[in-house]
Amino acid sequence: MIYKDYRIAELGGQGDALDAIRKLEQQLTETYGTDVALIAYEADHEVERK
Repeated sequence: MIYKDYRIAELGGQGDALDAIRKLEQQLTETYGTDVALIAYEADHEVERK
């Protein structure tokens, strides 16, 4: 079976992506009435595990 490992995405230079994440965090916080924080991950590589 092949699984992907993930690491935290480096979005420091991706202003549009950060803005989209912050906007969604705000919408979810308003919807659920509690603070919501989103974490972005990116696929690191594929690893075959048995």
